[in-house]
Amino acid sequence: MSQTSSSKLSLGIAITLIAYLFFSAASSLVWNFQGKFPTIQIIFIQNVVAFFTILPISLRRGWRYMKTKNLHLHLLRDLFGLVSYFLFFLAIRFLNLVDATTLNYTSPFFVPFVWWIWMKEKFDSQIWWLIIVGFIGVALILNPTKEIFDLGFVFGIFAGITSAIALVSIRILNVHQEPMSRTLFYFFAVSTLLSFPFAWASWVPPMGSEWVLCALIGSATALGQIALTIAYRYGTASYLSPLGYSVVIYNGLISYYLFDMPLSWRSFLGALLIVVSGTITYVWKRKAHTVKETFQTPQKEKPPM
Repeated sequence: MSQTSSSKLSLGIAITLIAYLFFSAASSLVWNFQGKFPTIQIIFIQNVVAFFTILPISLRRGWRYMKTKNLHLHLLRDLFGLVSYFLFFLAIRFLNLVDATTLNYTSPFFVPFVWWIWMKEKFDSQIWWLIIVGFIGVALILNPTKEIFDLGFVFGIFAGITSAIALVSIRILNVHQEPMSRTLFYFFAVSTLLSFPFAWASWVPPMGSEWVLCALIGSATALGQIALTIAYRYGTASYLSPLGYSVVIYNGLISYYLFDMPLSWRSFLGALLIVVSGTITYVWKRKAHTVKETFQTPQKEKPPM
């Protein structure tokens, strides 16, 4: 790897870690509300603030740049992305912050199945071992002595499944060379419109500083997305996406130092197994053949999953 490529990748890694710190801050604020507001209301405020934050960046080339031939893919990504956020925020109400986050990040285990169903392409059978290890981690977090259909667990797992569908949609949008700024514009716009009527029907007026905290959730989400978009200019998903698991570490530290909630050994070991196997799963299926390919613009073709 040349010195220039190495410095670019290092910068991409640094910006990615900052991006996920913003995401962690957003989820921590949601957890801190602990049922003060309906989940859909938080979702709406998050998306409307994020939309107006991202709007100047998305429209820097004008409204004509927002036209797309892949509206159906955007809508699919937006719907499942919104549902994933909703389920994750519900899981936060029932579980500790780290368990909910870790279950949400089981999406890499479901992505191969979604790709197989969607694209009719089988995945490497050897990946089964990593999926099994990951779900051993899920079982540890679930804790067999508890109710097996604990609502928080169900919400967390389905957040991971719907997130996997959204991720595959993004992958296909990338194949069609849809710019990330356009993808984010549609996501926050559609999510705002879809969540508005439900938020309006169950609205609980925030008081004083609660308005600020609600706005911070949206701002942190938008800043995380912007930082992640910038980071991907310096390295591809092969190197940067596994860093998403840094959210688990961030939330673990936040839970311990801010909320005085140390992890149980089950949560720690379960999270460790999911993070390690999930990272290997992602890198195994997406790594570039050469370092040089990491910094090249992807061609419009259907890649192997």
